Amino acid sequence: MKSLPQKIIFFALATLMGSAAVVLLLNECPAEAAGKENCGCHPHKAEKTFIHQPVKDGDCNLCHKPSGEKHPKVKAEAFLLTDSGKGGLCAECHERKDTKKYVHSPVAAGDCTDCHDPHQSENKYQLKESASELCYQCHDKNKFVRTFPHKPIAEGKCLGCHDPHQSDHKYMLKEEGVNLCMTCHDKSEFSGKSIHSPVASGSCDSCHATHGTGIHHLLKQVAPAEMYQSFNKENFALCFACHSDTLADSWRTDLETNFRNGMYNLHYLHVNKSHKGRSCKVCHDPHVAAQPRLISDKVAGFGRWRIPIRYTKTDVGGTCVVGCHKPKSYDRINPIENP
Repeated sequence: MKSLPQKIIFFALATLMGSAAVVLLLNECPAEAAGKENCGCHPHKAEKTFIHQPVKDGDCNLCHKPSGEKHPKVKAEAFLLTDSGKGGLCAECHERKDTKKYVHSPVAAGDCTDCHDPHQSENKYQLKESASELCYQCHDKNKFVRTFPHKPIAEGKCLGCHDPHQSDHKYMLKEEGVNLCMTCHDKSEFSGKSIHSPVASGSCDSCHATHGTGIHHLLKQVAPAEMYQSFNKENFALCFACHSDTLADSWRTDLETNFRNGMYNLHYLHVNKSHKGRSCKVCHDPHVAAQPRLISDKVAGFGRWRIPIRYTKTDVGGTCVVGCHKPKSYDRINPIENP
């Protein structure tokens, strides 16, 4: 039916016999529906990379049925969908995607074709756009532009974390809480002798923004990135969101911290300096550590050298053997005189 006379015969039959002739011809010649001229005069629907299987097989009548009107004399509504209910047609072949607790609004509304082309596409799953660009047709892209974006966001892989149809978890997440994080991050890196309480409770989002922020390491609030800096409470906003912001205010204390020699505040000694004040991460790992009090065994030093720390905790204090100063001990009850 590719030559001009065959087309004329096709149209003449359709005019004389009505839409039934079209269906008859399609049923007799199913391959013709996937030819260069799909259904005779309709735009070809089988040229792109990803083609809906019924289109590929030429089975137009799996989704379209004649209404009884004469075609092509009557163009609109000469053919109807086999199921006029939204999403109902897709569910005739595809498994339902609206059975879980949280359902994506287009799916809940039965608007499958908001995202999928029912015939063909250059995108996998017959998506109308690439995955992230499709998301941004409804979701504001500007809300996801960050100086430090989460890697899946930067790569346009929204579906790394979210299910596009339905989920048992809020925000259409594929897993809940820390289980989602651990689908990419190595769980073994978050187990040790001492574990930061947000990590232990699986509350990664207490400190990190899941899409991205303007702060390094996806942090929600400011925390020192440098080893040394002058002391300013604003620079420790993330830490002080949970820990006392008066921790290093005074050199003398008996309440603010257990890190003291007698009443001499050793946090104050290390942190509260106008020049070369130590940041929290010089001694503490924000996630886990093999030593008590989240004390790291090695920290960034100078050049390639990583400063070793050996910390021994006692009931009333402890001892630090480190690469940046002589061994030091402290005792909250009986102050130790260090050289």
